[in-house]
Amino acid sequence: MGPLAIAATVALGLVAVVVLVLAWRGSSVLLVPRPYALMPEFEVLDYRDGRVTLPAPPNGHQFADTRKSGTFGLVWEGGHGVLGPVAADDGTRLVRPLDVTAGVPPRAGSAARLDTFVHRRDPLQDRGLPFEEVTVEGEVGPLSGWWLPGPGGPAVLVLHGRRRGERSEALRALPALAAEGRPVLVLAYRNHRDAPASPDGLYRYGRDEAADALAGVRFLAGRGASRVVLVGLSMGGATALEAAKRWPEDGPALAGLILDAPLVDPAAAVVQRLRRSGVPLAAAWARLVLGVAAWRAGVRWGDLDQRRSAAGVEVPVLLVTGVQDGTVPVATVDAFAERLAGPTDYRRVEGADHLEAWNLDPAAYEGWLRDFLAELADG
Repeated sequence: MGPLAIAATVALGLVAVVVLVLAWRGSSVLLVPRPYALMPEFEVLDYRDGRVTLPAPPNGHQFADTRKSGTFGLVWEGGHGVLGPVAADDGTRLVRPLDVTAGVPPRAGSAARLDTFVHRRDPLQDRGLPFEEVTVEGEVGPLSGWWLPGPGGPAVLVLHGRRRGERSEALRALPALAAEGRPVLVLAYRNHRDAPASPDGLYRYGRDEAADALAGVRFLAGRGASRVVLVGLSMGGATALEAAKRWPEDGPALAGLILDAPLVDPAAAVVQRLRRSGVPLAAAWARLVLGVAAWRAGVRWGDLDQRRSAAGVEVPVLLVTGVQDGTVPVATVDAFAERLAGPTDYRRVEGADHLEAWNLDPAAYEGWLRDFLAELADG
């Protein structure tokens, strides 16, 4: 082998190493929980007399759209609050009322972002709902839960999403879920805040997390529940659907599913994310990243494509998705909805990004929940 051939071989080897390192890092984004952090999108320009001045949207990210209409939170270093409608806008900076609900008011230069959660404390402080802090014995250790007891039925089990996912994600719609005295358990599951890590600390998009959901079902059964509704948000939707596939024959009946922006197909979500990021050859790069992730986590992505098993979902389903969802491809949710076997109430919300349906119209969203749960109570 001549010098040129040797040099070419070495160069190809180096390229292969670089590609594999990048693919490993990409798989870590998919599998490894990130520490909970602010993840800011902009800096506050000013705050005084209950009004905050923000820059015009600095980029197209979901939590950077400072002009976004609806009920949204603002989070900054040291506090959070609820934004009111835009009161002034000169094209480069805008002013909105800000109700500071926790911490200290923001100062000029404070790193900040918008937030869909709005409420970030607990059911009593934010929603006026008495609750108990409980521990649910899970497969990987004790899981923290907010337990709202009640004499009504069916019982409701809420599963949050990933990344910014934590129990406070449930606070927005919690009054509607707990209406009519329904008991509710909001459960933290593995590899998230207020829950233990799995042995390797990797997400598996419902495959293993379903065991924690079923631990929550056992908790509800122990509190007298004969029927349970699963509520899944984003990855919590995938977890709920995986739990439904393994529902215990000797447990309470699965009465229905409420799925908001469910992660129907993790692989499709990765492809969409890379394409939206402008990555060249996004589909090919996604296949490589997904392949590395599958090897690391021991998962088969096709098994987690909920469209394949939708025909087996025979219970009533309330399905909500944002047409502009930048995280979960709306086409995958459309296809999932078409294949569901049971009664389905599908709400496609124009203008909504990921998990924003409540934020755009809280009254309408909570009305869907109340109507759906009332029908199950009458069934």
